Amino acid sequence: MAYIRSQGCTIWRQDDEASPANEYVQIGQVVSIDGPTGSQGTIDVTHLSSTARESIASLPDFGTVSLGVIWDPVTAAVQHDELWDDFNAGNVVQYQIRLSNSPASLMTFSATITEHPISIAVDDKVGATITLKCTGSVVLS
Repeated sequence: MAYIRSQGCTIWRQDDEASPANEYVQIGQVVSIDGPTGSQGTIDVTHLSSTARESIASLPDFGTVSLGVIWDPVTAAVQHDELWDDFNAGNVVQYQIRLSNSPASLMTFSATITEHPISIAVDDKVGATITLKCTGSVVLS
């Protein structure tokens, strides 16, 4: 059985201002990635001739992806300023989670940032937990 280490997993943001255009740029200083938190409901299709409850799958909801980061809005290379701008503008952006296996397994999805709280505490680093709400499918490749 193969195991994939979490150390070395990364998340990337598609940047339409990058050169070449629409290139993925790694989001830096990420300490955790949680999700996607997908779920799929059911639709009741029980009818009067049914002998038990019957259901079919509804559309999947790929939920959210949360990023824990050591927040740095000044260093352009870590992309935190871009995430802040996306949050304020309500942009839908393409993201890619790259696992540490070789070749890397990819989870590609579009999302909008729905939460961007900053954490500041005594004797700690400035952090943020950024929540991305997936829109559409998450493609595993």
